[in-house]
Amino acid sequence: MARTLITVTRQLGSNGDQVAAALAQALGVPLIERQIVESAAGAAGVAVDAMDEAEKAPTFVERMLEYLGQHAGGFDPLTDFTMEGGAGGTGLTSDAYRHLVEQVLHRTAESSDAVIVGHGASVVLRDEPGVFRLLVCAPVRTRAQRLQEFEHISFEAAEAKVREDDKRRTDFFQLYYKVLWTNPAVYDLCINTARVDVSTAVDIVKAAHAQVAAAS
Repeated sequence: MARTLITVTRQLGSNGDQVAAALAQALGVPLIERQIVESAAGAAGVAVDAMDEAEKAPTFVERMLEYLGQHAGGFDPLTDFTMEGGAGGTGLTSDAYRHLVEQVLHRTAESSDAVIVGHGASVVLRDEPGVFRLLVCAPVRTRAQRLQEFEHISFEAAEAKVREDDKRRTDFFQLYYKVLWTNPAVYDLCINTARVDVSTAVDIVKAAHAQVAAAS
């Protein structure tokens, strides 16, 4: 029987979360997003907020602090270093955090059908049998307009947030996986929600997924 395992990578303001939720409901499978970091945090014995740092590419300074903490032999600067919003003094590097998230992603993919949102799952699970990888995107202007309306901020502020988030994701995928995350070749299907609404996007994904599953 064909798997229903769909990974959703989305740009900020692309309505990717809405597409993922509607898709999971239409297919009758779990929608998995926050559960990934919650499970990884439990395994690491750290706060969930600390695991959120695994979604970001660490700065040069953070990398140096991690290196010094591993090689200093005595004083460990990590014991006095707290990532913003996270738990300090865990001794875990950003790479170790990321490895835990990857383990959870693989266990999730092996154990159940699901729509998995974010966490680099489209790249991490690319060799997983039956995985269908989706990118939900839209032009910067469209996404900024949506964010402006949703957050009640100026267009300039919304556009800045969109571009900042794009850069953060670009840095993350480049650092950990050496891929350009907006490259269409990484995915089985790319949907531009400036052209289609959520309902139509779900219909397109369902049809494409069924076709790919039948050909596998």
